[in-house]
Amino acid sequence: MRLRVLAVFFLLILFPDISSASGELVFVHSPEIIYPGKAERITLNVSAPSVLSLDVLSADGTITHSLRENMEVNAGDVTVTFNGIVGGSALPAGEYQLRAAAGGCTQTRGFTVGEPAPQILSASASSYRDQKNLTLTLNMNSSKAGTLNALLVSPEGGAKPLRTATVDQGANTLRYEKLDIQATGDYTLSLTVTDGNGITGNSYQLSVALTAPATPKPQPTVRPSSVSEETIGGDYWSMEVGNYDWDAIWQVMISPMTVVKGTGKQAERQTYKLRGTPSASGAIIGLVTCETQGVHVLETLDNGWTKIEVYNSSYGEAYRSAGKGGGYGNTDDLLQGYVETDRLDTFTPRTEYGLLIDKLTQELYIVTEKGLLSSLLVSTGFATKAQPWNETPAGEFYLSSKVGEFPSGNLICSYGMRFNNGDILHQVPYIYNEKYDLKDFSACEKYLGEKASHGCVRVQRKANDDGINMKWIWDNVPTRTKLLIWDDTGRPDPFMEYPVSPDTILFYNPNGGHYYHADRNCSSIKARFLPLQGSMTYAELDEPEYEKLTPCKHCNPPQLRMSEIDAINRENGYW
Repeated sequence: MRLRVLAVFFLLILFPDISSASGELVFVHSPEIIYPGKAERITLNVSAPSVLSLDVLSADGTITHSLRENMEVNAGDVTVTFNGIVGGSALPAGEYQLRAAAGGCTQTRGFTVGEPAPQILSASASSYRDQKNLTLTLNMNSSKAGTLNALLVSPEGGAKPLRTATVDQGANTLRYEKLDIQATGDYTLSLTVTDGNGITGNSYQLSVALTAPATPKPQPTVRPSSVSEETIGGDYWSMEVGNYDWDAIWQVMISPMTVVKGTGKQAERQTYKLRGTPSASGAIIGLVTCETQGVHVLETLDNGWTKIEVYNSSYGEAYRSAGKGGGYGNTDDLLQGYVETDRLDTFTPRTEYGLLIDKLTQELYIVTEKGLLSSLLVSTGFATKAQPWNETPAGEFYLSSKVGEFPSGNLICSYGMRFNNGDILHQVPYIYNEKYDLKDFSACEKYLGEKASHGCVRVQRKANDDGINMKWIWDNVPTRTKLLIWDDTGRPDPFMEYPVSPDTILFYNPNGGHYYHADRNCSSIKARFLPLQGSMTYAELDEPEYEKLTPCKHCNPPQLRMSEIDAINRENGYW
């Protein structure tokens, strides 16, 4: 007896896994019926690391298809899928078996093959938007007649079911009209067909680009000027700000402009002190950038002085009061003052292109003699009560020189082109990550389309649909090209769009949470509350039960409710 025990002991030492070498193999889930063309899940549990084989057997035990051969698996659940298609053809209807082998164990499970499920063999979609409505046209080819179910998924993940439709076997064309799309982007169309027996095939997904309604353009307002009889038709100072008449804008782009002369190589960096009275001892009321900033001549006096109108390019008195340097008046104020007549000169711009920046829409428009070529998002200066000098002055300028790449604090700006002393047109800045040798644009790029800079103009980096971006401007638009900047003062705000679709899901903690979130697993929330259990749509955020919730500052959900955006649009006269 003692010898037998010792023998077993030595076997365990030599072969420690002998008791589990064969392991266990169990079908956790397998389909009772498979409709060819519709994938089904097959899950097995293996008790130890093994080599798995999974075969489909016909009723007579013949292997018809090997789903897996000698696949190395770890202990635990293993899942594979099977759609009843073998060698491109559906298995004939009838009885079959699944045979699994691993670790010395073999298990079988029977299943039935039914009639083929309906399949979408091919599909394509296109869209068209008129002034009011969006229409989506779907062309699809179905293997069987049945009912089509369509789900439209937004780029943010919100899902919108479209109306069901009856389709025939073969080619079908369907139109979905008056779609409520609130955001432009690439949407996903998920399609399934259910036949007359209630069998639904696998989903077919395709991408389709959809556009939101165009933002109504603000009504044009005429720039104020104290003199009308001396205004030359087609110049910057008499044009309608906000009126996108590209022919008229082009005439302004190619017309000469009056500038204040500088001296020497740094002429474009010099400023002229605008006087409140026609005298060298008159009070300084603002600054004009020499060479590159256009002025409006109102009256030429006999005493050697000329009265002009111009936007103030000074950092302003607030800048001087803050101890940062000299400054006069308020940045971007429209001033009337006096300049020595012999300091005035005429500049004639290049005529290949013209650039227009609208501070209200935060867009840059590239214009040619044929009209609008393209547009890009920008960020002009963001003035605050503490730093009003950040405002980008409006007015008439030209691109005077290429600065190239330059630093701005911890930011790096590329493709810089100077137009107003310290104000430069450049690509949206990036932060250089030395560890990974990466240019990180995320800090500034998200603000394109709104004011965000310290006075320069940040321009879109990513190429638009026309293949145009700031690098394209650098490569193609020459210096001495005119740049017009429209002010936003005294003009109606643009129509505000909803930032996300009304059915976008937002999240919150129903047990005392104070914020609503875009991310169910927001990093600002303690782990024990994640994932957030409460949810509502963006539209439901206006309901009384959610009125006390405020937007999270970390995961960036919509900052304004739909009702708040509606109220702003109503106040601005859009309804």
